[in-house]
Amino acid sequence: MTMTKRVRRILIFIASILLSIVSHYFLNGWFNIIPWSIVALCTGYISDGRRDIIINGAIFGYFLFLVYILIGYGGKTDIKSIITITIFSLLFSLIGSIAGISGAFIANFAKKKINTMHNSHKGE
Repeated sequence: MTMTKRVRRILIFIASILLSIVSHYFLNGWFNIIPWSIVALCTGYISDGRRDIIINGAIFGYFLFLVYILIGYGGKTDIKSIITITIFSLLFSLIGSIAGISGAFIANFAKKKINTMHNSHKGE
């Protein structure tokens, strides 16, 4: 893995954590989806190749969901509740990784189409 990809993945990880914190404290309800979708699309746009899209999208979605759920947890602090919320959070975050991968694929597909259209018009 090149240094650029490593730095990119670290930035995606940090962005997902910051976005989940900001959206938890400043956005209510379904409005969270707007910045989450924008960043997922940006993640796909900066990704190169299928493997990179999957890894970057999964990192973004997984940690976004994980941190958002854990910040919002206001339940009991006994050991059974902590274990339950931890297992729930880890498993539910897998859905977040699927959502992140989907957004990344959509943006990368759009980027390829735009580049194809741009290059075909260049020759005219």
